Amino acid sequence: MKIPVINQQELLQVEAGVSKLSKVEFARIPGPALLKEPRNFWDVVFIANEAYMLETITHPRVRKMLAFDSGTHRLFLEYIEAATLHELVQAGVTLKESARTHKILQNVAETVADLHAGIFCARPAVHNDLKSMNVLVPGARPAETKLIDFSHSYFADFLPPFLADKQENPMGTAKYMAPEKWAGDYTHGFKSDVFAFGVMAYYACTGRHPFDGDAAVIEKQIRELMPPSPIQLGFEVLRSTSVVIMSCLEKKPEQRPSMEQVAQNYAEAASLFKPANQTF
Repeated sequence: MKIPVINQQELLQVEAGVSKLSKVEFARIPGPALLKEPRNFWDVVFIANEAYMLETITHPRVRKMLAFDSGTHRLFLEYIEAATLHELVQAGVTLKESARTHKILQNVAETVADLHAGIFCARPAVHNDLKSMNVLVPGARPAETKLIDFSHSYFADFLPPFLADKQENPMGTAKYMAPEKWAGDYTHGFKSDVFAFGVMAYYACTGRHPFDGDAAVIEKQIRELMPPSPIQLGFEVLRSTSVVIMSCLEKKPEQRPSMEQVAQNYAEAASLFKPANQTF
């Protein structure tokens, strides 16, 4: 694919991931784009996989692919001025603005439920790397979300071998890995996404991850221990929300709810935070 001439390229510093990210300006095309380039062999593989996934995923809450150059493995994506959910947690925003936090998590749950159902994509899809750093919250719409980084994603019933074979697991991702993944079982993709959502929601509501430490400690905790609920820790979280978060963290995949059930819970509880006519 022929890529328009780039007039300006600004390297971006990111907290996680190994891809080279830049903000680029094209000649004769208004507005910037995000350029994702590989740094190593694994990046080449995963950037190509993300391009493959985003070719058919058109969900309005998923960051759009603009173009992909298969020769150089340069991936051009929609550029969004936003903070990540992780940054909002670190800044204390999610603890101070519980209604906004609930809405953000509701949006994420609904988006993932749509992907699991095959809505706005070719067929049901598993994100496979849900975490707070992969949720963007646009500055212009502070309660909206964009789900990003589909480099580890796959369509249901078609798990590429390289996704399970990769040995390198960034620590930020390890905290979100379901127990079955630690055991080498990648056959419960939907329910593994549910577990990761539970970790994300717990982190957003408490400011701390339910499982933390070095890789060995995290693995032991995820496989063997159930953390105290947000309510037990003294945080002001709706009881129904706390219950659904903890149900997402169940050790056995079959004991976790579906993402559709999680999304429905968040939607039903949303009216408890604000008058119906109030918007963010």
